[in-house]
Amino acid sequence: MNKVMVKINGNEYPMVGEKSEKHMLSVASYVDKEMTRVMEANPKLSASMAAILSAINIADIFFECSTENEDIIKENEELKRKVGNSDEELKIEMRNLQAALQSKDKEEQDYQAQIEDLNKVIEEQKKQIEELGNKVGSSNGEVENYKTQIEDLKEQLVVAEEKAEVAQKLSSKFQNDAYKIQLEKIELENEVKYLRAMK
Repeated sequence: MNKVMVKINGNEYPMVGEKSEKHMLSVASYVDKEMTRVMEANPKLSASMAAILSAINIADIFFECSTENEDIIKENEELKRKVGNSDEELKIEMRNLQAALQSKDKEEQDYQAQIEDLNKVIEEQKKQIEELGNKVGSSNGEVENYKTQIEDLKEQLVVAEEKAEVAQKLSSKFQNDAYKIQLEKIELENEVKYLRAMK
């Protein structure tokens, strides 16, 4: 326990408490200033009446501060609850985006594989056309047959090239989609870090 002499309204009083001497002197000084203010505003008041009015004013301030403190505590708890919910929602959305990104990667790999297969078909058909072209010069009896085969192969080549072009465009589209998803994921991760920093 600490003991200190304090002066209020010109009178000294012993003040005992568990608080520090500095704290008790600050409290006494505040009470003294409040009594001085009340007595200056109402010079005819007795010391006891001034003390009562000062006590009422101080109690009023205390209750206002208590109410404000309770409101702040409630707001803080509500904010923590909202941050917690937002954090969980963002985690779920990030998991969904990660799954979507993996799906896009898989689709892109599939299209790349299709493109490679089509390119192989195109190269094979080009070789066959070249071989048939060489045979035409050595065997006049089979010219028409070879010409027909060449035309068929050329048509197949055009179709294969068109498919390869479509597959390439789809692959580019999936790459763009995957890039956008990756950006969204980064933004969500930054938002989660920000929300966690607020806790």
